[in-house]
Amino acid sequence: MSDVHEQALANLVNQFARPLDFLRELAQNSIDAGSPRIEVWVDYLPPRDGHEGVLRIGVDDFGEGMDEAIIDGKLSRLFESTKDDDLTKIGKFGIGFTSIFAIRPDAVLLRTGRHGENWELLFHPDRSFDKVRIDEPVDGTKITLFKGMAAGDVTRFVARCRWTVKYWLEHSNAPVLFGEPDLDWVPGQDAAPAVALSDDPFAAFADPSAPAGHAPGCKALEQLNGPLELDAELTEVVRHEDIEGLVGYADVPLHAFYNGGLTLVRSSGGESLGTYAPVLAHLAFKLKSPHLEHTLTRDNVLQDQAWGEAMDAVTAVLPALRDRLLARIEEVTHPGGDPGPWLQHLVRDCLGSRAHERIARFADRLVLPLADGSPVTYAAVLNQEEALGCVLLRSHHDALDRTLLADGIVVLDDLPAVRGLLHATFDPGWMPWSAEVRSLQTSNAIYALPELLEDAALGADERRLVMRARELLRPVLKKRVVLRVGDFGGSDVGLDSPLLVEGPEGGGVFRRSTGSWMPNFLRRRCLIVNRHHPAFRSQVVAGHEHLDVAAYALVAMLLSEEDAEGEGTFRKLLDGAVSSLEGVS
Repeated sequence: MSDVHEQALANLVNQFARPLDFLRELAQNSIDAGSPRIEVWVDYLPPRDGHEGVLRIGVDDFGEGMDEAIIDGKLSRLFESTKDDDLTKIGKFGIGFTSIFAIRPDAVLLRTGRHGENWELLFHPDRSFDKVRIDEPVDGTKITLFKGMAAGDVTRFVARCRWTVKYWLEHSNAPVLFGEPDLDWVPGQDAAPAVALSDDPFAAFADPSAPAGHAPGCKALEQLNGPLELDAELTEVVRHEDIEGLVGYADVPLHAFYNGGLTLVRSSGGESLGTYAPVLAHLAFKLKSPHLEHTLTRDNVLQDQAWGEAMDAVTAVLPALRDRLLARIEEVTHPGGDPGPWLQHLVRDCLGSRAHERIARFADRLVLPLADGSPVTYAAVLNQEEALGCVLLRSHHDALDRTLLADGIVVLDDLPAVRGLLHATFDPGWMPWSAEVRSLQTSNAIYALPELLEDAALGADERRLVMRARELLRPVLKKRVVLRVGDFGGSDVGLDSPLLVEGPEGGGVFRRSTGSWMPNFLRRRCLIVNRHHPAFRSQVVAGHEHLDVAAYALVAMLLSEEDAEGEGTFRKLLDGAVSSLEGVS
């Protein structure tokens, strides 16, 4: 072999980043040869009489085999293939057989038969080979690699072989059988044929009487391949012409493509999705088609017309898959249920498909959990949002949330998935001044449930301050405002807690802001001062020395907090206060 040819072959062998992928290449050739099954087996002869232990790896097929013309014209020539223009063949680059040298075997034995011819080729470490015609008939092609190996390395190496076969042939159309070595076996033991040791370390494996597909030192063969299946609870079948597959929602995305059952690519990163990534990257799917092909580097699917048709077949069933997801969310949304994981799937679904543009299509079918776990339709959430200007989420005030729910107010459970879905389905609108982020508020940011206190329940300084504030307000606001004091609970005592809320005079839920269309000067209102708010407490202390000044400051703060009475009200208050406070030094 010339230096040029040797370098070309070496480059071809060294292209395999994972040397054990030669098992994929040989299996692919077996599939292309029309083998009804593929048998991959491993056995091991431990060190003995000074000889190194020998691992034997076999790949047997029962396909069309090779005659001398194919051996001389194709097997020993690079970059040439009989598979061109044949869509039933997966590989088209004529490099599969050269991959056997990627693990640097000590020897490779190939036995094959076709058209009444039977041949045996022994390849040496330098990749030269001897070819001998044999009388024994060979069904298909049997390739055996011999490699010296220490006993302590066998188990790990075999596990890697099994993983490689399982990964690349998990959904092969032809059965794929794998046999592991019986490490307790020794030549001549039990039913295994007697094998004489010689100076040739590979002689122990040369007995042609061993039954095909089951080497003497190999355990019973196990089938590794199976039908398409997806590790996802919600799946939809993909079927279009000769494309078949499954797509579903899984905890970890998966994008797998197969031809003839051979894995072309299996990943989670979206590199095989091209322009379909925004819609499909979060999903799990497996697709089989005789038209799909891998790239020359064997690390991706070729993104051609056949690939595009397969992608379209997947996207065509997504509406049906989403319907199943909506039904599942409704099924698990109840007190004690946990719709969070399913809502997370819908969040990713909506982010990828710009669901806010068509949310109205399933607003009546999507349910979200209320603060008590019971379901409410997304349409009801939208209706209340339009009235309030925000979406209400559960707060740490359980009594408040229970009261709001009893009054028919929609208060959603504050789950990460609920927040994610609300943001993912928010329609920002087309106007430049529209909000870019949906307004989400906890219920206690809009409502309060204070305990109304009678004047007799107040401290002396509190009662004096409130009564004087009422006297200052009366000339300005007449009888349309009732001022009372409420206990908002120990949690609402900071500067960010409400100083003032509005609500029914008989008590119950109070709103922190009115949001009413009716002007305040036309409404009768009950304003409740937060007894524990620092601003109120400071005026109680100040009122002990200067009651009128403290009362005026409190009323000014209340009207400012309300921010709805207008400049005229403040001016009337100021004029009245000046008259009332003329004697105050």
